[in-house]
Amino acid sequence: MVTDEGRTARRLHLEVHGLERLVTVDPVPGFPSRFTVSWEDTTQEIDVVRWNGVLSVVLSGVPRASHEVTCFELAPGNLLVGLAGRQVKVRVGDARRSRVGASIGAKGDHVVAAPMPGRVVRVLIEPGKVVTRGQGVAVVEAMKMENELVAPVDGVVREVRAVVDDSVQAGDVLVIVSGETGDD
Repeated sequence: MVTDEGRTARRLHLEVHGLERLVTVDPVPGFPSRFTVSWEDTTQEIDVVRWNGVLSVVLSGVPRASHEVTCFELAPGNLLVGLAGRQVKVRVGDARRSRVGASIGAKGDHVVAAPMPGRVVRVLIEPGKVVTRGQGVAVVEAMKMENELVAPVDGVVREVRAVVDDSVQAGDVLVIVSGETGDD
């Protein structure tokens, strides 16, 4: 479905702590930053503005308090969402695709990037090793929390740029995994 402004409504499968929900996000016509978010029997209108890499979210019907939300992609379909000092890993799948995701079996190179500034505390793989989607490849400490970064696809580790104790910035490439396992 496409709204009058060309923005598309989305149906997403979200998985948090093993619980999965189907969530619908609909743009509100006439308001470029406003969306209606629905799941189960709950509907909430939100206003979202990106500011300095952080999302400022205001809920309708709640006193005009802005909630600062950080969202970093750990791997395709895997996010690290921060709110009120807590970080939660969220797995996102588009309801139009299979629940497993389009990245399984994907050919070509896929990067694992630092989701935020931090320090590499562990490297869990080495070049040439076969990895499976979701397998840990490196651990980055940020804001006194350790975040395990995972392989985005089944494949072979082509390159490891992460070095223990290195400082990294958001978006720095740490590992490259080739989706081509050589079985072709």
